[in-house]
Amino acid sequence: MSAEKYLAILQDKVGVAVFGTVNEDQKPDSRYINIGVANDQGVFFMTSPTSKFYSQLMNHPFVSITGMAKADGEMEVIRIKGEVRVLGQEKLEEVLKDNPYVKDVYPDEEKRKDAQVFQVFKGTGNYMHLQKRFNEDFTFESTNG
Repeated sequence: MSAEKYLAILQDKVGVAVFGTVNEDQKPDSRYINIGVANDQGVFFMTSPTSKFYSQLMNHPFVSITGMAKADGEMEVIRIKGEVRVLGQEKLEEVLKDNPYVKDVYPDEEKRKDAQVFQVFKGTGNYMHLQKRFNEDFTFESTNG
């Protein structure tokens, strides 16, 4: 499968994944983040500029992402390590318009206006299907900035 297929699994089957960053003390930190969009241009997600996550991304623009989809007795795991860039608030509706969780995470219109979109634009990943004992590495890089 191509990276695009694995990223589609991350968006469509996983939905929420653990994002790892480095904190101000150079220690690992992690949290669950909604996958806004994942496609051939990378992984798109949002966060508030008042969050520690935002500060960590701005200070060290790299993440690790781990997600698992479990259905019908099967488990698929996707891991990604990649470089991140901020796209800004003006991209929020465009990038995340079809994602129903935007309004769940930020129900208040005013808070949603502050949210910033980030893009994992370049990275490496690994896909595993545990029952089929299938394991494959992949890479991706956005052609858009």
